[in-house]
Amino acid sequence: MGVKYVIVEPDPPGWWARNKLKTVVVLAVVAVAYLNGRENGSASGPQPRPTPSPSASVSRSAAP
Repeated sequence: MGVKYVIVEPDPPGWWARNKLKTVVVLAVVAVAYLNGRENGSASGPQPRPTPSPSASVSRSAAP
């Protein structure tokens, strides 16, 4: 009759199967740090300009 089934050991898990959780955690930490840095703003970002202070103006219209 011959051999019907050949029993072999399965291939070991690949890189992604072994490191999936670690990779996702590292990417999540990097994304949170990046977004947190953008939210707080940086010192080199656009700075608000001070508004001009009010001053007295002289009207030069003709007096009656």
